[in-house]
Amino acid sequence: MSKARRQIGDQSTKGAALGLCVYGMVKQNFDPMLIALIVPIISTVFAYISTKIGDPDLACLFIDKPDVK
Repeated sequence: MSKARRQIGDQSTKGAALGLCVYGMVKQNFDPMLIALIVPIISTVFAYISTKIGDPDLACLFIDKPDVK
């Protein structure tokens, strides 16, 4: 699978997870202003996790870290 397809899959997966988080907060009757403040934080956490698991330059979970020699 090409890096472009992996990047698309990665962004779609993180977007779906973010959507589920927002859905859960709405269902739990969180204040809309609080949701608006939390969404960028969740997105940043997803990007940080991606740099630790996958390629740090792309913040992608599905592209392996480059080999350092």
